[in-house]
Amino acid sequence: MIKIAHIYASQAKFNSGDLILGKSTKKYFQEKYLGGVDCEFTDFDCRVTFNETKINSLNKFDYILVGGGGLILPDSAPNNVSGWQWVIPKDMYDKIDKPIYVMSIGYNLFYGQDMTMSSRENSIKTESKLPLFKENIKKLINKAEHFSMRHNGDRNSLLGIIGSDFSDKVKFEFCPSIWYVKEFWSSNMTEENKKFITIEIKDDREWRRYGKIGKSKFYSELTKFVKYCITKNIPVAYMSHDGSKNFYNHLRSSNINIPLLDNSSGNETKIKENYSKVKTILCSAGHSQMMSHGLGIKTISLVSHPKLRYFCDDTNNNNFIEINETHNVFDKLMELI
Repeated sequence: MIKIAHIYASQAKFNSGDLILGKSTKKYFQEKYLGGVDCEFTDFDCRVTFNETKINSLNKFDYILVGGGGLILPDSAPNNVSGWQWVIPKDMYDKIDKPIYVMSIGYNLFYGQDMTMSSRENSIKTESKLPLFKENIKKLINKAEHFSMRHNGDRNSLLGIIGSDFSDKVKFEFCPSIWYVKEFWSSNMTEENKKFITIEIKDDREWRRYGKIGKSKFYSELTKFVKYCITKNIPVAYMSHDGSKNFYNHLRSSNINIPLLDNSSGNETKIKENYSKVKTILCSAGHSQMMSHGLGIKTISLVSHPKLRYFCDDTNNNNFIEINETHNVFDKLMELI
């Protein structure tokens, strides 16, 4: 039995994307890198400081697996240790004596954000984490047996910081969640069950997501689309990716009631059942986009974060709307639908 330490945002189980990426990264590593041998995985939360005691624990495993997920982001688990979400001092890498595989992580900065912003508030800048981050991530890349990013755009962004000398070591590798849902979910899904045009909206950091259009205008445009679907007897539903229901509640406050597909239960069977009902999805969460793609669902990306556009570019998908720039979202949706 091979023992593997898996380091990622392991506590974010309310987020269906983080739940599935954890499971899929384990399964993908086991199948594609270790040939399907029996494995035992132990989760470590990347956002807890990795001191010498924790490093000694890691060295009891056969492999150390890091990722996936958007771990390169200064305002989730802000720290003065590493400058990114794996909170490990760079000197601790030297004490690790087992092979490290960093798989499909994301450069997860929002539009208008840089490494000097370690607060979720709109305009707060603190001491730049960039020098700290650069030294830490370069040390990891040199140490790791394998290091990959989930989008070419992520890879290019990172190389733009640390330099092209690392281009051979930093690979592009799709998030394993795409492979996972295609491999283990799609066989149980039928076209007959796919009936909903489904809307999924991420609302965190709204000042960054909505740009010029603003949240109010975006909600108005999307509400207009929902009303159109209802008028035309087109089944429409709302999917909650991580428990957030702001747009769904906005509709209810206007006496517009549509079905809710809630994926925040932490139950994979329920999440799979919800996706089996989706014919077309309008989404702004990265893993809603990736998992829908893996399942062959028509996906219209509501681009409120660079990673959504990166994925569209990597998959040659032109079904997207840059919502931080586009005011006529309803008209654009009608074209794409």
